[in-house]
Amino acid sequence: MVLTPQAGVISVFLEIHTKMRFIPSLITVAICSSYPLYASDAETAVERIRVQGDFRQQALQNISGSVAVVGEQDTKRTSAQHLDDVLNQLANVNFTAGASRGRYIQVRGIGERSEFVDTINPSVGILVDGIDYSGLGITGISDLAQLEVFRGPEATRFGANALAGMINLTTKGPTAAAEGKASVTLANFNSRQLAAQFSNSVNKQIGYSLSLEQQSSDGFIENTYLNRDDTNNIDEFTGRLKLRYQASDALTLQLVSHFVDQNNGYDAFSLDRNRTTLSDQPGQDLIRSKAIALQADYRGLPFANVLAQLSYLTADSDYGFDEDWSYVGLHPDEYSTTDRYLRQRDQLTLDYRFISTPEGKLGNSDWVLGLYAANKSFDLTRQFWNWDLWQADAFVSELSRSNAAVYGELNTPLSDGWSLTSGLRIERYEDEYSDSSGGSINNDDTMWGAKLSLNYQVNPQALIYLLTSRGYKAGGVNGDALAKAADDSLADLSSKASFKPETLYNAEFGVKGVALDNSVSARVAAFYMWREDMQVKGWLNPDSGPQFAGFIDNAGSGRNYGIEMENRLQLHAQFALSLSASWLKTELGRYITLDGDVFTGREQAQAPRFQYSVAADWYLSEALLVNVSVQGKDEFYYSDGHNARSSRYELLNARISYQLAHWELALWARNILDKDIGVRGFYFGNDPRDGYAPHVYEQFAEPRRVGMSASYQF
Repeated sequence: MVLTPQAGVISVFLEIHTKMRFIPSLITVAICSSYPLYASDAETAVERIRVQGDFRQQALQNISGSVAVVGEQDTKRTSAQHLDDVLNQLANVNFTAGASRGRYIQVRGIGERSEFVDTINPSVGILVDGIDYSGLGITGISDLAQLEVFRGPEATRFGANALAGMINLTTKGPTAAAEGKASVTLANFNSRQLAAQFSNSVNKQIGYSLSLEQQSSDGFIENTYLNRDDTNNIDEFTGRLKLRYQASDALTLQLVSHFVDQNNGYDAFSLDRNRTTLSDQPGQDLIRSKAIALQADYRGLPFANVLAQLSYLTADSDYGFDEDWSYVGLHPDEYSTTDRYLRQRDQLTLDYRFISTPEGKLGNSDWVLGLYAANKSFDLTRQFWNWDLWQADAFVSELSRSNAAVYGELNTPLSDGWSLTSGLRIERYEDEYSDSSGGSINNDDTMWGAKLSLNYQVNPQALIYLLTSRGYKAGGVNGDALAKAADDSLADLSSKASFKPETLYNAEFGVKGVALDNSVSARVAAFYMWREDMQVKGWLNPDSGPQFAGFIDNAGSGRNYGIEMENRLQLHAQFALSLSASWLKTELGRYITLDGDVFTGREQAQAPRFQYSVAADWYLSEALLVNVSVQGKDEFYYSDGHNARSSRYELLNARISYQLAHWELALWARNILDKDIGVRGFYFGNDPRDGYAPHVYEQFAEPRRVGMSASYQF
């Protein structure tokens, strides 16, 4: 059977719809394919969104792979103040809190949910201006220029931190002329946000930008024992500085500096399973990080441009909580404990990349060749204090990890719009681990990732691709389990002293298209992924006391498959509709816990069957804009080790803004229906009032938020 490109798109997605019953994808792609797209006018008529995290910063519509892009206007739609608020807009993206903020991200159902004693290689990394913040999360986004979410293995580009995907955030930089913005936001729960950005150039060679942001809030918890409403408070400062120097026509240098001071409370879990707590020792979630990067762009070689970045980050964190969630006297024998984790992280990374020029092609192929090296150290002091016995139990560990990688990519034109993209990365890591219990382990491995994509560029606005890729993440050491095994002589735990790397294979088919007049855009991807030696979190209570032993285990092969899309329809000059949605099916491989629970074949944790976000932008006049959005998510399992589940939910958000010269005034509301939305969950018994009967205990996201914002821009 011979298909035209447009008919082929519709036929393929008819088949997908038959199997998955995912009607919106079919409708939007069919609409987009029916528009006449003429290559001769496309370069000037179609707006180009360029992806900053790609090797060549290509247009979004020309990149093979599933990438979602969020700009400043997208964050305004829901009055987003933090990464948490943005992620709800994206298909097949989920997150877990377990701290004052959503720090752990999952893409297509793959990603961590917590980090307690042992250091974990994240499945989904975070880059901010090219600096690796993976595992730390980020604070303010008031100076956001563009946020990109790469879905699926991106090992060739990002290495071990992109097993399932990567979050790439770019902030605003220097400008040729003076530009600035100042904003203030006030909201319920005594919430305040002050932000300011300014950029300019000193002369033709030197430019700079500076952004400052302060957020504060009492939080959404009432501690009835202490009679306080601020034990889960937010207090965050973010500062970013960029200096750009045009050293010559061929060389551009940029210095990037970040400073984050997070002084948040942590008192989120309630014995009554609501937003009321009884803790007598509320916890904290403190992070102070400093980062600096030197970036160089050299275009003086005839055969290649050179991009290089040398970056350094240091971060100190203090994370702790009231382990019994109550006060002295509620538990028998006046049992009362706190758990605290003091971490210090230092990392030095170098990324050196050659990107071919038209004169430097290999035959007719564009190419990229890069070298990567990193040295990271993670020092931990865990303090577990038993207040009724006035006894402390301390655990200290040190992990030093060295990474080195070489990577490359070829983009080879074939004929009549066809091209082949191939990439390979080989990476070596070496770990040196030691702890206060006498444990000492050296761990190392060589891993590789790859990408092969067959692309058909129908015209400059439409792309069809068939992609296969392989991703990886490093193994590691279960120091907590090793220490508990030494203390309690538990052979089961000693066998879990380390865990192997995980490998992910991905097969993906995607279609991207934009109508010539920008009235319709659509991006759809269907994927099937295999997880080998998948890493899962396990727990064991070795002494029937308050301290659990956590460890990472390798389960059998898992499966993750589904479909995701982003669409935008300009239905009228004053009215636009945006839709993102996903359908996901997952399956755990062979997995039996140390307690004998069988979870083989069950759905994976943090993997909702469906997600969607529908948003409408309506200009009532040139100055008055109304935004309304609805975001929904299916229920999902909180863990791979128990069967506690979240609840399905829908979020309703609204914003009305008025533009007056340089001023913008806005009234907004998030979670208008005041839904309780779980962002972390456990299943066990912790309440003596009902005999320690097991329950699902959840940490909830923000309740109804109402606020007003004012900004001045020049």
